[in-house]
Order: sequence, then structure tokens, then C-alpha cells
Amino acid sequence: MIEIEEKVRESKGFKVLMAMLDEYFGKDNYQIRQYQFDGYPGADPNVDFTVIVDLPKLKGVSFGVLRSGNPEMFRSGGTGSIGIGIPTEDTTSRLISGEHGTGLAYALGQMKWAFGAGVDDVDDLHEYFDIFMDYYHHL
Repeated sequence: MIEIEEKVRESKGFKVLMAMLDEYFGKDNYQIRQYQFDGYPGADPNVDFTVIVDLPKLKGVSFGVLRSGNPEMFRSGGTGSIGIGIPTEDTTSRLISGEHGTGLAYALGQMKWAFGAGVDDVDDLHEYFDIFMDYYHHL
């Protein structure tokens, strides 16, 4: 598992996600509670990952880098998309954090963002995070 965690930390998807969290919340204003990996180490790893983050006003937010498995994630540069799952009480669905919740797009009825935003598309990422911040500030 340590080998997979190291590869995740080296991936472009992880670096972009951390840069976005730092930009939008500041390095000292969020806490990574857990890393969740889909897949297991082996000769041909195929891993998507989710970072469970506690924010000052919202605990257990799932920031996932999806479709980042082999070959995309482990090739030089990496790729994928970032999706946000938000805790909500009015659903029977559960986030990877174990809390009731749903995807940001579904919660806000903005299906354009059903698959998140591409790691390589800076404008889309900022628009996606701006939408999340608007939701977050109205909590």
C-alpha cells in the first residue's frame, strides 16, 4: 500500500488537487482525514483515489481523482478528473468517508459537472471549485 501511496503522491492528479485545495482554502485551513485507494498494488496497478478532507464548515468532503488508473495515472504527467462528493443529510447514498452524501453536481442540479473537471483543464477546474466554494460559503 505504501508503494501505491507514493505513486499517488507523485501523480499529476494529486498535485493538482493539493494545489487547488491550497489555493481555495489555504494550507492550514483543511485537514486530510484519510486517503482511499481503489485497487491494489501488483504487476499492473489500476488505482483511482479519494482524499477525505475536513474543512472548517464541512467535514468528510470527498475529493476524488477518477479515471486515473493505469495507464494514465502512472505514465509521466498523469491525467484524470477531479470530482467532489459533499456530505448531506437528505440522501441515502454514502460517500467513501462513510457519511451520507452525494456528488456536487447532483446536489446542485448542475449535471454538466457530473464527472467533475479534468485535471488538465485549468479553466474548468477553477469553475468547478468556484461552484463548490459558492455552495460552501452558503452553509
